[in-house]
Amino acid sequence: MSGAIIDLSKEPVPEALTTEICIVGSGCGGATAARLLAEAGHEVVVLEEGRDFIGPERNQRDSDMYDQLYMDRGGRATSDLSISVLQGRVLGGGGVINACDVVPMPEPVLAHWAAKYGLEDFAPDRFGSFQADALDDLSASRIPESLVNSANNKLRIGAEALGYRGEVMMHNRVGCQGLGTCLIGCPVHAKRNPRMVALPKAIAGGARVFTRARAVEIRHPGQELKEIRVRTLDPLGYHEQEEVILRAKVVIVAANAIASAQLLLRSGIGNLQVGRNLMLQPQLPVIGFFKEKIDGFDLVPQSYAVTEFEQEDNEDVGLWGYRIEGVMGTPGIVSTLLPFSGAEGMQAMAQYNRMAASLLLAPDRPSGHVEVGRGGRLIIQYTQRPDHQERLRQAVYNATRIYLAAGATRVVVPTAPPLVIRSPIEAEKARDITFAPATAPLVSAHQQGTVRMAPSERDGGADPDAKVYGTRDIYVFDSSGFPTSASSHTMTPIIAASRMLTTKLLTRI
Repeated sequence: MSGAIIDLSKEPVPEALTTEICIVGSGCGGATAARLLAEAGHEVVVLEEGRDFIGPERNQRDSDMYDQLYMDRGGRATSDLSISVLQGRVLGGGGVINACDVVPMPEPVLAHWAAKYGLEDFAPDRFGSFQADALDDLSASRIPESLVNSANNKLRIGAEALGYRGEVMMHNRVGCQGLGTCLIGCPVHAKRNPRMVALPKAIAGGARVFTRARAVEIRHPGQELKEIRVRTLDPLGYHEQEEVILRAKVVIVAANAIASAQLLLRSGIGNLQVGRNLMLQPQLPVIGFFKEKIDGFDLVPQSYAVTEFEQEDNEDVGLWGYRIEGVMGTPGIVSTLLPFSGAEGMQAMAQYNRMAASLLLAPDRPSGHVEVGRGGRLIIQYTQRPDHQERLRQAVYNATRIYLAAGATRVVVPTAPPLVIRSPIEAEKARDITFAPATAPLVSAHQQGTVRMAPSERDGGADPDAKVYGTRDIYVFDSSGFPTSASSHTMTPIIAASRMLTTKLLTRI
């Protein structure tokens, strides 16, 4: 059977579909599984509610790209509106809209998972080859100095002045033109992401990929043949249209830790652990303003990280501490993060080319859960823990000192009210940040948990093979299964985990 990408908003909708394996989600986990299964000769159908945006359709316009490439058009948030939850809604998933950060799982974290959570296949000696293959899939390399932009270099200059350890990050770009619009899709396809690597190989192996196809329910989870209710969407993805039933023996859910739990809950599948143990890894932006032009939107927008305060071997949780990473967004998202409005907001945006921004990344413990309300409505409940708040305060304190050491005239922390720091002494103001609901623009891009893998049904929603407890051949192959934060960036861990779990699945089907 020949593979293809079929847009159900434009193509005739079949009355019914049957396949051996159905994969829900086309991102790092789903695309990787589709590739390995199709290459092994299995019949595979991939469902993706987003559309395939390639070439000139990636027009580098904020309004168009956030509308089409992000879940809820970039407006998804926790129930109290405190945290913006960013997820891809496009063929290829989050790898299409991320900043290309390649950060493998540290060996101490792998050892922690094996010892504390009984996930023996994640032990470094077993998992290492899968992580190496994931890095190969990504064409991972260190970002060349020629692509480190001046905003990230300001972070490096300040860190070195204070004696803080840092690094030029690894990425998965090949042929980068330095356009700086990574967060709204690379128009020259320099990202070696699932859309450009795994999915073409899956299609070459015979996989059929249906876009604008929303999986709304899985039926008969204990039977050999499952039914997936699929609703097609209109070309812009705004409205549901027709419904089709897909029958499959094996179902792999890989729609992100939020959407995967939502689908299982909406289907009434799994035990009481499904939807629990959510980690959002909330990040806080900090912006340094300089007299000279920075042009932080040129070249690679996220290329240098201060790693001085990161801990990889915490006895309790594995990954801990925090990182400070240079970053830059397009004008649309930057304007929403600045804590100013009216004339003051216009004046701040007029200095867009003099900004050097960072994201403060602090791993969190399981701190929330996913619910399904009336009509299947998604509800994301999350309470930021005091230990996370305290590490973010520490990160703000050190990030402001770094930017001031690099020559910033002021550093703005976009809280309400705004925190403006002009001297190292004033950096102490960071201790007063309260993190009251909706007073700091926290961003989540690395959601994990919700269907934790565990040897016992008492401790998790899926077994160590990622099979959802209480089902027959329904699996979750994404970050839903992670018991703690896998890494400061989850692209590499998800691909590696999907490779390992798919390899195990191939021995049983």
